[in-house]
Amino acid sequence: MRVDVSGKQFAFPRQCACCGRFPGTWLTISGTERNRNSKTRGWAWDIPYCHQCRAHVRVADRLLIAALSLVALLGVGSFVALGLGAAWYLSLAAFLLGSALAAIGVVWLFARLKRSQFGGCVALNRSVRYLGSSGSWHSFDIRSRTYVSAFVRANRLKLVNASASIRSMLREQEMSEFQVARRITRGPK
Repeated sequence: MRVDVSGKQFAFPRQCACCGRFPGTWLTISGTERNRNSKTRGWAWDIPYCHQCRAHVRVADRLLIAALSLVALLGVGSFVALGLGAAWYLSLAAFLLGSALAAIGVVWLFARLKRSQFGGCVALNRSVRYLGSSGSWHSFDIRSRTYVSAFVRANRLKLVNASASIRSMLREQEMSEFQVARRITRGPK
């Protein structure tokens, strides 16, 4: 679920972002923003994870990087073979066969990883992603419904463009406890 917040510092609830258990460690998410003056700003936040979820997220990240590296290596190998005089259809066939085998291997390894993970996990890879920013407005994609609820409650004064489901999470609180989420629109230029 997409959550838009305004500010620089946000409260990330003290629970695993994937399974909801007590966090013993964290994973960092980061992003950059480039403004009109070509100045780049970097953002980074530490998202709490338990040790088991951090382990399966790291394994999933490594699997994806290995698969993409293998496909890139196959592509380079195909172009080298073409440069050395191999028939184009043989190079293409080798590339497609290698890519298909890499995809099958990744699917098989992800299935094994999914069987070994904790039952309460919502994803094999990162359950909180940074989508980007516009000025002081930052967007996060959070997969866990319980973590979204906790994040919304912890940052209720900083919410921007709250969806109907996010507003329903806030309705459960006392009216004096939260500021109504405001809608930011761009003015005419």
